[in-house]
Amino acid sequence: MTKRTATLTLILVLVAALAAPACVSKKKHLATVEELQTRLTESNSRIDELQALNAELNSGLKDAQAALEKAKGENAKLASDLGALKGQIAALEGQKADLAKAVAEGKETEASAAKKMRGLNNLIAGLRKDMTEKEAQIAAKNEEIAALQKAEALLRAIEAEQKEKIAALNGDMAALSEQTEKTVSGKNRTILILAVLLGLAVILAIVGILRGKRSPAA
Repeated sequence: MTKRTATLTLILVLVAALAAPACVSKKKHLATVEELQTRLTESNSRIDELQALNAELNSGLKDAQAALEKAKGENAKLASDLGALKGQIAALEGQKADLAKAVAEGKETEASAAKKMRGLNNLIAGLRKDMTEKEAQIAAKNEEIAALQKAEALLRAIEAEQKEKIAALNGDMAALSEQTEKTVSGKNRTILILAVLLGLAVILAIVGILRGKRSPAA
């Protein structure tokens, strides 16, 4: 085997030795990057799902809050109406007391007073019936308000949990993006080093060939 043949053989060996690890490394690199990109895609899809769910939760929370405010307003109106009824009954009871006093003082006949008393009692009975209905409505409205408050608290808790999940996934995505960037950057450096080594091997081989050509002449 001549020196030239030996040199060419050396070049081929060096090229193969440098290229083989690069090919294996490239395959591993592609697999790693592909895996990271898949995880990024999955995380992004999950974030989209959570954000869509969060939007529904926000809508449900607004509806619950609107219903709660409406129920509170209705309850306040019922309480006001109940107070007005109590005031009317108190006024009628005052009229009854004045009527009894008038009879006692001889300013009103018993027959006339009895007729007026029956009218007042009928009015009071009607107002008391209205009071009972208002009190029942207030009790029902209080139960509705309590249920709406529980629903609001539950929706707020779920919303907070969803936000925590989204924040965690965003953190994971940032870490995965950084890892992907480092992996690509590291691979590029490896390829550059291998390219330099390969070029150096070729240069050394060429130098060896040139020296081999010069030796016989010497």
